[in-house]
Amino acid sequence: MKNRLNWSALFVVFLVLSLSGVSSAQVPYYSYTEDSEGNLVRTQDAYLPRLTVDKIGDLELRAPSDIHIDTHDNVYIADTDNKRIVVLNSDLELQSLVGEGILQRPTGVFVDGQGLIYAADYGKSLVFQFSSDGELLQTFGRPDSPLFGRSNPYRPLKVVVDRRGNLYIIGDGTTDGVIQLSPYGDFLGYYGANEARSNLRLLLQRTFFTQEQRARLFRNVPPSPTNIAIDQKGLIYTVTQGHGQAVKKLDISGANMLPAGMAHDPLFVDIYIGPIGNIFVLSQNGLIYEFDSEGNLIFIFGGRDSGRQRQGLFSNPSGIAVNSKGEVFVVDRERHNIHVFSRTEFTTQVHHALALYNEGYYVQSQEPWQYVLRLNNLFDLAHTGMGHGYYKLQMYEEALESYEISNNKTGYSNAFWEIRNQWLQDHLGTIIIGFIVLWMVKRFLQFLHRKYGIFDPLIALGQRTAQIKIIQELLFLGHFIKNPADGFYGIKREGKSSNFTATLLYLLFFIEWLLGLYYTNFIFRQGRTADIMLSREIAKVAVPFALWVISNYLVSTISDGEGKFSDVYQGTIYSFAPYLLFNPLVILISNALTYNEAFVYDFSYFVIWAWTAGLLFVMVMETHNFEFKETIKNILLTGFSMLILMLVVFIVYVLLDQVFDFGFSVVQEVMVRAKQ
Repeated sequence: MKNRLNWSALFVVFLVLSLSGVSSAQVPYYSYTEDSEGNLVRTQDAYLPRLTVDKIGDLELRAPSDIHIDTHDNVYIADTDNKRIVVLNSDLELQSLVGEGILQRPTGVFVDGQGLIYAADYGKSLVFQFSSDGELLQTFGRPDSPLFGRSNPYRPLKVVVDRRGNLYIIGDGTTDGVIQLSPYGDFLGYYGANEARSNLRLLLQRTFFTQEQRARLFRNVPPSPTNIAIDQKGLIYTVTQGHGQAVKKLDISGANMLPAGMAHDPLFVDIYIGPIGNIFVLSQNGLIYEFDSEGNLIFIFGGRDSGRQRQGLFSNPSGIAVNSKGEVFVVDRERHNIHVFSRTEFTTQVHHALALYNEGYYVQSQEPWQYVLRLNNLFDLAHTGMGHGYYKLQMYEEALESYEISNNKTGYSNAFWEIRNQWLQDHLGTIIIGFIVLWMVKRFLQFLHRKYGIFDPLIALGQRTAQIKIIQELLFLGHFIKNPADGFYGIKREGKSSNFTATLLYLLFFIEWLLGLYYTNFIFRQGRTADIMLSREIAKVAVPFALWVISNYLVSTISDGEGKFSDVYQGTIYSFAPYLLFNPLVILISNALTYNEAFVYDFSYFVIWAWTAGLLFVMVMETHNFEFKETIKNILLTGFSMLILMLVVFIVYVLLDQVFDFGFSVVQEVMVRAKQ
């Protein structure tokens, strides 16, 4: 599993940069993107801080909580402590003040396609609807429907409205999801609820506690959504602070359409959908995340201000919005101001390519993608875009290369299917004829052998070779897999194997392990071959085998097991006979499969590992002469002993490391004093 984005490490990076004053020539922060492995990669500056607005004429904001931009680029700000909605034109000049004398604590603002202004007032527990001129038209209070729930709170924080005039309200403490109201205030139901958090402790409590105990002990409820947004197609997006799936794009049934593994930050506070469908998410720690419509991370930029009040850094960001030019607006609740960020040329080209890509113009998107790659060849999203373009042009080999660079396995599978299909069409007749010819040659050679014995010398050579002890022990693997019980008896009682042969088989296992890492089809391969470290792979193979052999022998010794250490050592690797014999075949077959045939690959390894587990069970039973229950007990104790042994080794390593550091410090001190 690839390494996902570590938000806390990222925040430390941005904080250090802010405190140290490290910056590029124009901005006080770095911009990052995410590669196909989930690692942060620094990229060109994505957005530049263009403007910071502290005052609008004589008007000052006080603790602004939300911001919205309509289709005409007019800006609406929920000026919370001033109890009003501030309306600015596209040049950030004051147009009007809405809700003065009516609103008490507005925390959310939204403007629909007709220009109607909606304000979520946390103080009055109401949602207000104003005309574009600021006239109060309607209020939406607590629904009186029994379906809403008598004990459910109604404290509106944020609101959005769809084209039909239906309201979607985020309420403080509303754990059932987003509140839906009709244009007339009728309760339509809850929508897009989060899942309740779960952990091992809760699982155990649910399993072993009585219903009364569970009721008294805890009430596990899902977290409330933190903020909400709506795109031009009417799809609803939510963000939940501190939730595993922090950002959600909800379909008509309320199910999430974004990938579960997308980057997230537990401090997300606001979300906004840009003009081309990009998802902008604001974190309380000052970071701005930009995703494409499919949840792929495009950029991260911004940061926390260290007290120097540097342009582009925040103290307590609370709301984000994007205008039609792609400019990003952020309101800072603590500094009472507005930050405006403009796109760089690099980001403009990325957006241009994404806009074409989202509309299905993959070929046309290649030109801006090529521009992006000339500036940053590590921008994986551009490689995916290029791959789609090549695919549409039926340049499947080039598409394969682009998809592999960007680790886009779905695209790679589709392109490979086309290449395989074309190859089969071109060569299927030749393959069939080849099989017929081979069959005929085989029959002819069999005829010659029966009549003239032409293969007698080769057969005699094979028989003499098979008499060599090490060859016999290696060939015993085939007999062993057919009759494992007799095979283990042969190892233990008849000397059918040796420690030297077993060591060769362990080495063969490691070689096949490496072959799987390097030569399995890219579609099924885990990680990049360039990231493979030989020492790490040796540890992955050697450590589990060593722990198993040592632990099983020690546990069996104290539980009256009859097997010797050499029996366990040899029997363990022979238990992996299915892997040793069939793994190369599966690796070979994988290179002819696509995702459509993935079940063949998965089922093959399921059979191999299930077969191996069964042989390992038989090995313990036969080697130590245990009954069925004793074998299960022995295996469980072996697993526990492996954990204890790992813990002991770790403790010894830590102690030796400290002793080494202490000795090194003493030597350094002696050397320093000697020089004095």
